Amino acid sequence: MSRRSFLNQFTRVCVLVAFATLAPISFGEEKSISVDVFGAGSLEVPASFKKVAPQSGIIEHEFQAKTGEGKEGETARVTFMAAGGDVKANIQRWKGQFAGGKAEDQKVEEMKLGNWEVYIVDVSGSFAERMGGGPFAGGKVINRENYAMAGAILVHPEGRKYFVKMIGPSEVVTANRKAFVSMIKSIEK
Repeated sequence: MSRRSFLNQFTRVCVLVAFATLAPISFGEEKSISVDVFGAGSLEVPASFKKVAPQSGIIEHEFQAKTGEGKEGETARVTFMAAGGDVKANIQRWKGQFAGGKAEDQKVEEMKLGNWEVYIVDVSGSFAERMGGGPFAGGKVINRENYAMAGAILVHPEGRKYFVKMIGPSEVVTANRKAFVSMIKSIEK
């Protein structure tokens, strides 16, 4: 191989390596994902919420919400699942997973969106996260300080219920709450 041929080959390899190490280039806007709810409506998940593998078998869809590019590890879980039980009992259970927090940050908003009854629940404080065992069974409990939840219960006209929850550090949940509520309100479209 001649010196010139070697240099040409070396230059091509260097260029390929340089391009391979660059961050992905996005052409145009990222598209949101639509989550079907009982075949009777859908939720438009913001493009800023990144799809991840569900941490539990009962979760149908899971995403991560962040506060921006600069805070590595600061994410909130956004989970989607069909569920059952009394609406008020579920809201009480969600509230019971938190201790402390400012009284003005603990609220429930009821609304009618098309044929859907929707309950948006906000709680904050110290979150008792149950590791393994599910919400009604044993398992290790880890207290997460300065956490928050924006949750929603969507009640189908036939009575079926769908839960969507965003749980994580208060700063992350607060920064993404508006996008979360817009996503919930998209069921009406």
